[in-house]
Amino acid sequence: MRIWINTPFDTVPSEGGRPMRYWLLCRALVAEGHEVVLWSSDFHHVTKSRRQLEPVYEADGFQVRLIPTRPYRSNIGLQRVLSHRRYARHWWRQARAAVAAGELRPPEGVVVSLPPLGLFRAAARMRRRWGCPVVVDIQDAWPETFYRLLPRCMRWLAPLLLWPARRQARKAYRQADGVTVVAETYQELARAYGCRAPMACFRLATPLPPATADFKSVAPSLKLCYVGNLGDGYDLDTLIEAVRQLAKDGVPVTLTVAGDGPQRGRFIAAGQQGVPIDFRGYLDDKAMQACLAGCDLGVVPMFPESWVAVPNKLIDYAAAGLAIINGLKGGTQALLDNHAAGLAYETGSAASLTAAVKRYHEDRDLLARHRQAARRLAETDFDAARIYPAMARWLTQLVLKTYSAHRKL
Repeated sequence: MRIWINTPFDTVPSEGGRPMRYWLLCRALVAEGHEVVLWSSDFHHVTKSRRQLEPVYEADGFQVRLIPTRPYRSNIGLQRVLSHRRYARHWWRQARAAVAAGELRPPEGVVVSLPPLGLFRAAARMRRRWGCPVVVDIQDAWPETFYRLLPRCMRWLAPLLLWPARRQARKAYRQADGVTVVAETYQELARAYGCRAPMACFRLATPLPPATADFKSVAPSLKLCYVGNLGDGYDLDTLIEAVRQLAKDGVPVTLTVAGDGPQRGRFIAAGQQGVPIDFRGYLDDKAMQACLAGCDLGVVPMFPESWVAVPNKLIDYAAAGLAIINGLKGGTQALLDNHAAGLAYETGSAASLTAAVKRYHEDRDLLARHRQAARRLAETDFDAARIYPAMARWLTQLVLKTYSAHRKL
């Protein structure tokens, strides 16, 4: 079966990054004997730089095709909206041209990530032309995640102000042949928009490294880490201030930061001012695993208003066996509470974050228990070796069931 997958945000093979959702899904589909094309962007979403890769290449048993993408400096703003719109148009044009030239055969099924919103429209055109079912994979709540950018007193206006984006989301949810989600919260969101297609939840997952035999930290200094995007929508100022305050209070901590984005300068400046911050920048997979293996705690400094259900960084921390200090509510905190794998803090409050770190510093048995529990959480909920083969089977069964029906229309 010929399956096309499109996401502009995830890592792709041959650039050194760790395998993420769609790369791992491609591997699982190839292992089942399917012919897979991964479409992605030639612009790296995290580093905001042009990828140094060939536009078409083979890796891990599937083909990767990179779509020319207009760069954007920030994750929030008109530049990014226009970039996504152009990306979707270019995908449709490149797909038609590749099929017409005999470089590709038409897909029998298409999977698109959401976000971005515009990909479904391009995929729906492919469905009309080639009869291929379209599955939408919801990774984030768009446009709901942007409601938090408005002052609280104006947020009731957000659905009206973002009506064009809500209309795109509604079309995707209502017209998709199938919907997959990374958390149950997004199933509820899709149903609220009127989705009646078959739905399934497949969590974000990662290949699990070997488990650490002893999680008890004997070093006097606690090693915190933050992994991920250094964008404007994260509680990063609170994280920096908390580390500053901990050092001032004589609590031996270090914060390792592995990532990139607009706020990188804040971490570099704080480190130069004597705050115990080790800024590593964007790391390849091997360096990232080594970084995580050397830490005790992972911080999730994300606002509850972001609508993020379960972020990638939570999976990375749990897989490495790190206790987790979390700012999100909802699904993420429920997982941590149910597994006794971490502590909560109030976003915007450096005092709340420092209190959580101090609790671990003063109670190393609690730290060890939470680290062990985090690893068990990864093994039960975030194991890529189990989740993505199951997702591949669900997708191919849906495609087999609906492909012939579309071909008859």
